[in-house]
Amino acid sequence: MVALLWPDQHQLFIVKDLHLAIIPTVLIPLTFLTVGLTSLAGMVAGWFGIKLHTEGPKQLLEVLLRKQVLISMILINVAGWALYRGVIYVNNLPSFIFTIDHYSKTNAMISKEIYTDSRFRAHDFKGTIVPAHKSFLKLLKEVKLAKGAFRSGVVSGNSIFYGVDDGNIYEIDKITLAVKRKFFIGKQVSTRPVIFQNKIYAGEGNHDTHHARIYSFDLTNGQFTGAFATNGHTEGQPVIGNFNNTNLMFITAGSDGLYALTPGLGKVWHEKDGHLDGTVSIENNFVYAGTGVEKGDIKDRSYASSYDFLTGKKIWKTELPLSNWMHPIVTQKDVCYVIGEIYTPSSVGQLYCLDKTSGSPHFAVPFESPVASKPFSIKTITDDLIFMGGLNGEVCGVSLSKKEKIWCKKTSLHNKADAFSSVDYDSEHGILIYPSYDNGIFAFSPEEGREIFHWTPSGKEKKWSDNSAAVTIDGDKIYHMDLDGNLRLFKLQLM
Repeated sequence: MVALLWPDQHQLFIVKDLHLAIIPTVLIPLTFLTVGLTSLAGMVAGWFGIKLHTEGPKQLLEVLLRKQVLISMILINVAGWALYRGVIYVNNLPSFIFTIDHYSKTNAMISKEIYTDSRFRAHDFKGTIVPAHKSFLKLLKEVKLAKGAFRSGVVSGNSIFYGVDDGNIYEIDKITLAVKRKFFIGKQVSTRPVIFQNKIYAGEGNHDTHHARIYSFDLTNGQFTGAFATNGHTEGQPVIGNFNNTNLMFITAGSDGLYALTPGLGKVWHEKDGHLDGTVSIENNFVYAGTGVEKGDIKDRSYASSYDFLTGKKIWKTELPLSNWMHPIVTQKDVCYVIGEIYTPSSVGQLYCLDKTSGSPHFAVPFESPVASKPFSIKTITDDLIFMGGLNGEVCGVSLSKKEKIWCKKTSLHNKADAFSSVDYDSEHGILIYPSYDNGIFAFSPEEGREIFHWTPSGKEKKWSDNSAAVTIDGDKIYHMDLDGNLRLFKLQLM
């Protein structure tokens, strides 16, 4: 409230018949609101040619209740919603092919290097486990890229290739970590590239991407050489297999299923048995795949399937108790899936093993969190050992002969983590290497789970960031890139 006073006593004669005035200031905004509503009502009425019969704020109510106004409001809202959905739809599309072709022609560089084939990421080892010696990691070099990598890199020739979230495949010098070339895709490059006959291939996108493609580039001249479009997303690792002298590339496309393509990206066969993200596994003429419950689709079911390599004919299909997100492990008798839900809260995971010829369930090993990391298998004369990480950051080893866990180690600093990284095996030094969610890099002995080393950044080095990519092992060199784009080169040294 405001009181108007006359402080000058000499002027009292002017207002001797007046009294102190109290003006309620709360009426001021109400006045503005009334004027605003009246003006708005007048404008809307003018658009529709409506003659108003009321005054003040009642005018707006009179206008809004008119039939033509209500219908127009509904149509405007529908149009707005359609525009919003349209923008999202376009934003989740891949880049235009002419854009990719333009970048390719502009940025292409010739290379005279010889690139060795890398048809898939190795996820098993057959042979004797070398005794793990005490060792440590020495950081040789670290650089920062524009964005990070979702998957590990592939070493070929004198380079390491990473698919990065900024929409490029980077060719990086193995020693200096200098960027040699970039291959532009446009969308997040979510797969680990594969290399075959001097071409590099990679998929794109995430669960929101639709009509995603698999792309190929010529490593000799750097030119874009083609793409294959799906109706889903291609974030699952491509695999190039061979059977009966036939090379086929297998790519997973979410709800659009599984495609078998020629290396020239021509379609050979296509099967849809659910939402498929995990990489396939191949043994002779059998292709094994598993599906998971898609984001936001709780009515979906999860399945394991086996297909004929050349024709795609389904050999068997078995329902899984939980979702599968990674490749299965093929053993002497079984095919084993790591399973668990990642889009609904859960503290349950399993290693679920089926008869590989019939699909009949054999046994399961339980875990205390969903398993969404790539499993690694070591096949010895006496046993099949499988190693994997849970979403809670726990790394475990399983003996298939005993059908039980033989050891588990916690790597995360927090009880609740989103650990999607995977274990890799250094067969030369006999150690499993695992980049933790929030606590540096660990190494364990396979049979006992004994900690060999634990590397964390020192005060002068860049802080450890969230990561989903496994390490890439090249002799005594170890590479790792996190989700922030920090690429590190280590040397493994024995103590």
